[in-house]
Amino acid sequence: MHAVTTAAVRFPLLPLTLTRERLMAWAVPLALFGIALGARLWAAGQITFPANEGSALYVGVARNLVEGRGLVSDALWSYATPPLVLPKPAFELWMPLASLVAAAPMAFLGTTFAAAQLGSVLLGALVGPLTWLVAAEAARHAGLDPGRARMVALGSGVVAALLGPFLLAAAVPDSTTPFLVFGLAACVAMARTLERPSVGRGVLLGVLLGLAYLSRQEAVHLAAAFLLLAWPVIRDTGPGRRVGSAARLVGPVGLGGLAVVVPWLLRNVAAFGTLFPGQALENAYLATNEQIFAYAERPTLASLLAQGMPTILTHQLQALVHDLVSVLLVPALPIGAIGLISLLALRRSPAVARPTALRALLLSGLISYLVTSLVFPVATMWGTFQHAASPLLVGLIVATMLGVDGAVARLAHARSWPRANALLAPLGVLAIVMPFGLLQVSVVGRQATAQEARIDAVVAAIAPLAEVAELGSDHRAPARHAALISDHPVWLAEALRVVALPDESAVDVSRLGADFGTDLVVVLDERGRYPALWLRDSASACLAVPPPPLETPTVPAWLIRLQLGCGTP
Repeated sequence: MHAVTTAAVRFPLLPLTLTRERLMAWAVPLALFGIALGARLWAAGQITFPANEGSALYVGVARNLVEGRGLVSDALWSYATPPLVLPKPAFELWMPLASLVAAAPMAFLGTTFAAAQLGSVLLGALVGPLTWLVAAEAARHAGLDPGRARMVALGSGVVAALLGPFLLAAAVPDSTTPFLVFGLAACVAMARTLERPSVGRGVLLGVLLGLAYLSRQEAVHLAAAFLLLAWPVIRDTGPGRRVGSAARLVGPVGLGGLAVVVPWLLRNVAAFGTLFPGQALENAYLATNEQIFAYAERPTLASLLAQGMPTILTHQLQALVHDLVSVLLVPALPIGAIGLISLLALRRSPAVARPTALRALLLSGLISYLVTSLVFPVATMWGTFQHAASPLLVGLIVATMLGVDGAVARLAHARSWPRANALLAPLGVLAIVMPFGLLQVSVVGRQATAQEARIDAVVAAIAPLAEVAELGSDHRAPARHAALISDHPVWLAEALRVVALPDESAVDVSRLGADFGTDLVVVLDERGRYPALWLRDSASACLAVPPPPLETPTVPAWLIRLQLGCGTP
C-alpha cells in the first residue's frame, strides 16, 4: 500500500483540514491568476486611451449606462438598422457584455477609462487558471508522466497569462476578453459534460455559451463545435435511442443558453423591432470595408456578385492569408507557428482525438477561421477574426507546450540525460513570449497616447464651431448641443453627437447632413474617397467654404462646411 500524505494545515475555528495536495491544487490556479492579474494591471497602465473605436464604443456605452442613460451611444456608426437617431440604442451588431463588464467597476470608481479597464483586467486574469485546466486535461489524455504533465499545464497557464494579444485585449478593452474567458470556460465545460453528462453540467455549459454569445456572435461556432463533438456520443446509443439521448445531452444546454440569451433578444425587439438586428448579412456583401458606413449606397447581394467571381475568390484568399498570418502567426509569436506544427505531430494523440477541451477549442477555432475568412472576407480584414480568435490561441498555446515538451523528451532520450528537464519546454517558450508581449503593449501604448493627443486637438478645434463649451481633458462636455459627420465617429462622440461619414458622393453626404441637421464634416484620415473628393472642383457646389486643414499632431485632419441640399433638383 502507498503511504498517505499526512502533512496538513488545520484551521482551529473551521472544521477544515487542507492536505498538501489540496493546498497545491488551489495554489497553482491562484498563482496563475495573480501572475495574469499583475501583467494586465501593468498593461492597463501603459494604455491610457481607447486604442481603437470598438473599445471607445464599449467604454462610452458603459459610461452612459452608469450615468442612467441606458445602453445608448452618441455615435451613429452604422445606418443598417433603424432607428437612425441620436443618441442611438447600442449594439445593433456588436454584443453588450464588454460594456457590462466595464460598467461594474465604473459604478463604484467613477466613469473613467481606467475604471473601465479594471473590469476587463479582473475578468481577463481568469485565462491563466482556465488554460491550466485545459492543458492538465490534455496532458492526462496524452499519457504524460506526472512531472511532465505538471510542467505542460503550468507552462501553458503562464504563457496564457503573459501572451501579448491577451494583455492588449484586457487593457484596451473590448469584446475579445469576455469572449476569450467565457468561450474558454465553455470548452472546459463541454469536455466534462461529454465525459459525464448530467442536467447540471448541461445547464452550466448553456449559461457559459450564452455569456460567450453576449460577448460575440461567434459563440455560435462554439455551439456548433459542441454539436459536432456530441454527435458520436448520441450515435453510439443506438438507432432507437438517439432522440432521447440527444434530448438528455443537448436539452439542458439549450435551456441554460436560452435563459441567458432570451432577455437580450427581447431587448432587441424593444429597441430595434427585430430579434436579430444589425448588418451581419450586409457585412458578407462588402466589396470594400468603407461600405460598413454606407448611407445611400448600401451593399447588397447584387453589388457583391457584380464584382465577378475572380474578385470574390481573391478577397477570400486574401482573408485566409490575413487571418492566418496577421492574426495567428505574427501577433502570437511563436505560439501560432509552433502550435500549428505541433498539431501535425499530435494529430493522433488522444489529447486531440478525444472530445477534450483542447479539441473543442481547436474545432471551434477552425470553424471561426473558415466562416470569417470565406463568408466575411472583406470585413475580417478590419478585425472580425482577430477579436474571435482568442480561444483558438489558447488551444495553440496548449498544443505548443505539448509539442515542445515532446521535443525536449526526445532530446533527453537521445542524449541520455539523467533527468527529463521538463522545465526547458515552458522556459524556452516564455523566453520568446515575454519580450514580444512587452514590445506589443509598449507600441500600442505609445500609439494610444498619440491618438489621444490628436483627438484632443481636433475636439479643441471643432468645439467653438459646434457650440460645445468647456471641454475637459477627457473629451467630455457638460452639454451636447450639436452633431457632426466624421470618419471616426466613436472617438469624437466623447465631445458631441457624431454620425459616420459614408464613402459616397458629396451630394449624398450633403443629404446626410440635411437629414441630421448638421453642416460640419471632420475627416481625420485619408481613406476611401475622402478627403480627396472635397478638394476637387466637382464637389465645390456642396461646400460652403473651401476645406482648410486642422492643426493636429503628426497627421492632418480636415474640417468641411457643407452646403446642405446641394444637387437637389
